[in-house]
Amino acid sequence: MEMNMERKIKYPVGIQTFSKIIEGNYLYVDKTALIYSLISESDYVFLSRPRRFGKSLLMSTLEAYFRGRKELFTGLAISELESDWTEFPVFRFDLSGENYVDASRLVENIGFYLDRIELLYDITSSGSIATRFKQLIMKVNLKYGRKVVILIDEYDKPLLDCLHNDELHDTLRNELRSFYSCIKACDEYIRFAMLTGVSKFGKVSIFSGLNNLVDISLLPEYNDLCGISEKEFRDCFRTSIHNFALNANLSTEETWNRFKSLYDGYHFAKSGDFIYNPFSVLSAFKLNEFNSFWYATGSSAYLIKLIETNSYSLDRLDGQRRTEAQLGNITDLKYDFVPLLYQSGYLTIKSYDHDSGEYTLGFPNREVYEAFWTSLKNHFFRTRGGGSDFDVRILTDDFLCGRPEDFMRRLQALFADISSEQERNKEIHFQNMMAVAAKMLGLNVRTEVHSSAGRCDMQVLTDRFVYIFEFKIDGNATDAMRQIHEKGYAGPFSADKRTIFLIAANFSTQKRTLTDWLIETIK
Repeated sequence: MEMNMERKIKYPVGIQTFSKIIEGNYLYVDKTALIYSLISESDYVFLSRPRRFGKSLLMSTLEAYFRGRKELFTGLAISELESDWTEFPVFRFDLSGENYVDASRLVENIGFYLDRIELLYDITSSGSIATRFKQLIMKVNLKYGRKVVILIDEYDKPLLDCLHNDELHDTLRNELRSFYSCIKACDEYIRFAMLTGVSKFGKVSIFSGLNNLVDISLLPEYNDLCGISEKEFRDCFRTSIHNFALNANLSTEETWNRFKSLYDGYHFAKSGDFIYNPFSVLSAFKLNEFNSFWYATGSSAYLIKLIETNSYSLDRLDGQRRTEAQLGNITDLKYDFVPLLYQSGYLTIKSYDHDSGEYTLGFPNREVYEAFWTSLKNHFFRTRGGGSDFDVRILTDDFLCGRPEDFMRRLQALFADISSEQERNKEIHFQNMMAVAAKMLGLNVRTEVHSSAGRCDMQVLTDRFVYIFEFKIDGNATDAMRQIHEKGYAGPFSADKRTIFLIAANFSTQKRTLTDWLIETIK
């Protein structure tokens, strides 16, 4: 619902407390009907969603409901569905506010919440964090005669912080396994329990003692439990779109379309609508501008470290296919980081194949696509001066104006000036640099183009020109050009009226640049 249309609309950017949004008269997208369905049908729930997608607000809303704060829900859908409004003791944990560099940080942070529960309900406990947790659940239930509600937000933050440290990861995993297993052990004292996080660690690794959790992360009925559906966006932000369009000197329809291309496109199920990123949408309306809001709140440094350390190939991230089990597995990042990209929100579900049981993934929208490749550009093309000399406009003009020789010379100079890195696989490193360069050009660029005769490294298509590239690593341009002709890479364009450039080049891993190239023209 959109409140107080006569007054300036207040957008709750960064506000994750349900009561503050309602009492402060901020705009609130009503999710309470779906929340009522969830708590009516399930007792133990797990939900995985990317950061900044409203998980904490969801948990705050659940806390307000289970505390019986009926007054906060006046006018919302749940007010017509609920008649009881029983108050339950609520244990809420948020593990996001700490950097878990050692095991003591975990014990201290969980201990902080256990201390707060003791003060709130005037109960004492002792022992390990798991023992104290179990004692408090039972003692509060017995003292107040009501079952306990347990809400644990960002349950996986400790494990995500130490993915690069196997020893610490194992220590924290064992500590958390003992802690979370208390929930199943105390089943008779618990009314409802929910855990949320970015990632889904395998049940064997952390949830072996909590195997009664229902994972709703990929269920169509809860696809838009977090985030904003198309209908919600159209219903709740009509006035906001009108005001934004006036300020930006755009038509209303153009404004709708820009919001959709920038911030829509997330999908978390086999079927259902695509979802808008709530943080980006609210930030755009609050600041009256289009920008890369969600991406700016995170860091790509860890992803870049994974790419370099494990020699991942960046070709064809769009269109990757994974099963449900594979999407939920980020315990083997040495071999596959696509599940991490999905769980982190860089990739999302585009479609589902019922026959193979595989999900097809892709970038959700322009905001993520452009920001992702820009961050990689700033890393791969960082020069000795510390900045990036990758001038997209000049390189793009070379293609648009039919200047392949100029493009190759600029690329050679750029590679030669890039600061030295200790990449493990120089061939993959070069291929990734070319993949990043191709994405940044903003043209119709195809990489690893398959045909019956072979696989062409790269094609760039403009209105007037077709560029066909073949690269060799520590070889020579002559062999590369021979391959272009022998494999018939230009064959699909035989009837094309555009000028065709065949470009064969060699990259030296020792000199770290292009050493030679050949260019042939087909009119």
